[in-house]
Amino acid sequence: MVCLTCLLGLSAFSSSRTAALLSAAETDRSHELIFNVRTFGAVGDGAHLDTPAIQAAVDACSKAGGGVVLVPPGKYVIGTLFLRSNTHLSLTATAVLLGTSDLTQYATGIERSGFTAHSYIDKCLIYAEKADNFKLSGQGTIDGQGGEFPAAGPDGKAGERPMLIRLADCTNVSIEGVTLRNAGSWCSHFVRCTDLRIRGVTIRNRCNGNNDGIDISGCENVLISDCTILAEDDGICLQNLDNSRPVKNVLITNCIISTRWAAIRSGGAHAGGIRDVTVSNCSFFDTFGCGIKLQISGAGVMENMTFSNIVMKNVSSPISLRLGRHNYGEQIDTSGPPGGMRNLMFNNIRADVIDEAGLRKKIQEIYRMDPHPGEERQCISIMGIPGFPVQGVALSNIQVTFPGGGTREDAAKREMPELEDVYPEYFLWGVLPAYGLYARHVEGLSLDAVRFDLATPDLRPAVVCDMAKGVDISGLRAQGSRDVESLIRLRSTRDAFLYGCRPMGEIGTFLRVEGNSSSDIALQANDLHRARNVFETVDAAKDHAVITAIK
Repeated sequence: MVCLTCLLGLSAFSSSRTAALLSAAETDRSHELIFNVRTFGAVGDGAHLDTPAIQAAVDACSKAGGGVVLVPPGKYVIGTLFLRSNTHLSLTATAVLLGTSDLTQYATGIERSGFTAHSYIDKCLIYAEKADNFKLSGQGTIDGQGGEFPAAGPDGKAGERPMLIRLADCTNVSIEGVTLRNAGSWCSHFVRCTDLRIRGVTIRNRCNGNNDGIDISGCENVLISDCTILAEDDGICLQNLDNSRPVKNVLITNCIISTRWAAIRSGGAHAGGIRDVTVSNCSFFDTFGCGIKLQISGAGVMENMTFSNIVMKNVSSPISLRLGRHNYGEQIDTSGPPGGMRNLMFNNIRADVIDEAGLRKKIQEIYRMDPHPGEERQCISIMGIPGFPVQGVALSNIQVTFPGGGTREDAAKREMPELEDVYPEYFLWGVLPAYGLYARHVEGLSLDAVRFDLATPDLRPAVVCDMAKGVDISGLRAQGSRDVESLIRLRSTRDAFLYGCRPMGEIGTFLRVEGNSSSDIALQANDLHRARNVFETVDAAKDHAVITAIK
């Protein structure tokens, strides 16, 4: 035992309170105070409600100035547990914190999810607000028993489904090593936190609807590393839910993700924005709803994001970028000009896109649902809106194998609706007219050393740019055939430079230019000996729109 009064200056405590702390606290070799939840009355039998005992241990630890709240082996049924400053909640390898199915044991009056239309996910199991310098770690498990909370009640109304973890306005937080599973909705949600570290965490969250892995809202200085995430909804989601505070300075690295929707998703409509994000050295598999899906609407700005050294296996689409005016169901004034999406870099990415039969089978087997119409035969897509292009997108050292199967009808699509005010999902336009990359309302797009392969024939061009400006395509390698209208289609596109490109196999026309506004398109040093025609101008495009054509 150690004298807490001497070490921590507890002279202000009553003698009975000091005695209680002395009897509950132990020390390890580093003289860190240990508060064993069993000492405070926790049973850990999987039946008894242990919230009061564990909360007492956490509160005593915080009041004593800090230490470790130790959860030994056992199954501890709890309702909402409040974490405090300067505490370390440590779960031993066979310790399980088990969320009770009794909704009355979950706190109200806490920070909400942030979505006014989704109050049914406002409750949570582990909670902290305005707490600093605390840690959650160990080889144990937090299980929300989310399957106990139906998505809809007998009256058809949305059922309450608690999240597993929510931290609001906290600073210097570490979550390490633990397994998080079976949340009623999102697994972990961090709101306006600063200096947040999530390391070596395993998330298994596929028991209910809205089963995200990690959601970051308005946080700064965030590190997520060495995590494995198996989710039913977004794997890691960066959300802009605040007009004054952005999501910024985020590093995501060395993570493995599989999910029904996006592995990495970001979006929102508030003015705070999302900026300065790096994602690297990650592996995504069996991910449907895009490997990387970036969306921004309303007055939000998304900028300065880099994605590198990423491998994707069995994804429905590698990358989707979408700027729009949708307000995500929030009370946001979208009458003014939209924000923007700019300075996004994608480098060293390898992806295999799953075919339509495989997509349907996987979604039905894993998630017990059918794909949405339009999820099949998807490509990389970049979509701005009229007058507000996506700006500064660079794709380099990208290699994607697509399943093929695109039809002449798919390729013939030209006048597609803008859908500015609709939720910016990537499949809303159905199958797009390119098999590799479709870009519309884009300014400053560069492709360098990009390769598009096909598992089976496809009758769509590899690349289609529509209403684009400042397009540089260097070193493109793409499969096509003589049955396809062209390998590359530029429609209403200005200031484009195609250099060092090479079709893989025999093709008909290399470049097709459409629209009378197309201009200043230059070709140089392309290897086109396998092309029957170098270029053609149609649909009122002028012959001199193509400045040079050098094989």
